[in-house]
Amino acid sequence: MNWSARFNVFSITYGVAYLAFWLYSEFTKVAMFRYYPVLGGFRRENLPLDEAGPAILWYSWLFGAAVVSVVAALVVPARLAERLGRTAVWFVPLALLVGILVYERRWFY
Repeated sequence: MNWSARFNVFSITYGVAYLAFWLYSEFTKVAMFRYYPVLGGFRRENLPLDEAGPAILWYSWLFGAAVVSVVAALVVPARLAERLGRTAVWFVPLALLVGILVYERRWFY
């Protein structure tokens, strides 16, 4: 399988996996790990706000989506991956981005 077909699978899966990790974390307040800038490090446990400052969950979502996407890119059969067009590769992540923006509009209104 050529690398562009694998990248197509990776791209689509990354967008979907990122959104899934973000939604799960948003609704359950659970993440694989957290980064605390005040402490200057990563922690698995949720530390109190007054002790550690605000946590950044973004790195957890990026890492989780990357792992899922790499596995999917390696597992998806060649014939299926090569059938994915450029439109699908761009449409799925853009649609997910619009979904995130619609959900997050509460910050702007």
